[in-house]
Amino acid sequence: MAIKNKKIKIGVVGVEGRMGKSIALAILNSKGVELEAGIEHKKHKMIGKDIGVLNGKKELGVKVTDNIDEFFKNLDVVIEFGLEPATKEYLLHAKKYKKAFISGSTALTSKTILLMKKISKTIPVFWSPNMSVGANLIKLLSEKATANLGSDFDIDITDLHHKHKKDIPSGTALFIKDAIEKKIKEKKILKKKINIAAFRSGDSTGEHSVIFSGNGERIEIKHISSSRNIFSYGAVKVAKWIHKKKPGFYTMDNFLKI
Repeated sequence: MAIKNKKIKIGVVGVEGRMGKSIALAILNSKGVELEAGIEHKKHKMIGKDIGVLNGKKELGVKVTDNIDEFFKNLDVVIEFGLEPATKEYLLHAKKYKKAFISGSTALTSKTILLMKKISKTIPVFWSPNMSVGANLIKLLSEKATANLGSDFDIDITDLHHKHKKDIPSGTALFIKDAIEKKIKEKKILKKKINIAAFRSGDSTGEHSVIFSGNGERIEIKHISSSRNIFSYGAVKVAKWIHKKKPGFYTMDNFLKI
């Protein structure tokens, strides 16, 4: 008798935030995974409420908790898209409970990324400031353009997000900038300043452009996200993938095999 594949049990940090709700829905609508737990900060008004009902689905029997032990108890993978303090907190808890950890947090300091790499020696740790295939492709294309145009073209990045986004510039913009600067160094191009112009307006879920400006011509590489779903469904796909991995530090380059 064949044994059915066991569903991957996922826990969501900040399950009632914008991204948390989107990730919860992506899990509920995806095959091979199940929403095992969701956590919020103490005194959150939704503590004790059923996550399925809160997301317009049938009752799941899974309630929003503020208890760390309860949250981690039966998980396979934890997904976190919060601010840096939450990233560090749940990264350390994931190490303690020996659970795979996925972070989509943006604008992390080098100190926190080093902590991720250190902890990845004992558990699988995945980090990407943008889980979108398109956003990671813009990084790759920008690296290729820099290798060919960097000597003669000025390079600028624009970053547009909704007015409630706190980090300026975005983690994705910094991610692209870092990739371009590494390519400049690798190709021994005369060092130049990469400018980022960041805007926080309206309800945009994210628009990034990389502009290469030369004499008499300009090249623009652009990515526009129209829904948070690309990030949440991306995180769920990563959860299915990382569940099978050995301890290590992984990024979208590893996931996409770039």
